[in-house]
Amino acid sequence: MPADPLDALRLPIVPVEPRPEFAEALLRRIQPLGRPERRATPTIRYFVNDLDTAVDFYCRHLGFEAELRPSPVFAMLYRGDLRLLLNVPGTHPGGHALPDGTLPTPGGWNRILIQVADLDATVESLRRAGVRFRDDRPSGVAVRAVLLEDPSGNPIELFEPARGYHERAR
Repeated sequence: MPADPLDALRLPIVPVEPRPEFAEALLRRIQPLGRPERRATPTIRYFVNDLDTAVDFYCRHLGFEAELRPSPVFAMLYRGDLRLLLNVPGTHPGGHALPDGTLPTPGGWNRILIQVADLDATVESLRRAGVRFRDDRPSGVAVRAVLLEDPSGNPIELFEPARGYHERAR
């Protein structure tokens, strides 16, 4: 069989090793459910008015990474082990319309909490970037916290632990 004349234009196939953190995250996700080493991924769902604006906000200002955007009305983001699902409400599939036609709306008071190392510096940086706050004066007992909003009005609490604060052992 004669050689393919396009072979001269093809680049050689070179195996590429994935970044170790990508490989570890992928392995954690594909392990079968029910195995002892598998733990549930904390997941939050927020409804947003504009998906592009919301994804940009979470990635640029809060350190999330876009994992999946299969449609113009849904995105899956990650920040460490936290999975954030963003939906545009509506009557489309995945819009979560109730049988009576009621649609979910962004906002409310339920929120995600994100720990930061330096709350004052983080607040100042976000303020300069034009992020909206509900309360930008750090306060609290076991933690110092502020409350900001994503572009759709969903609340996000940023907190810095006070002395003695600790996480429960897993």
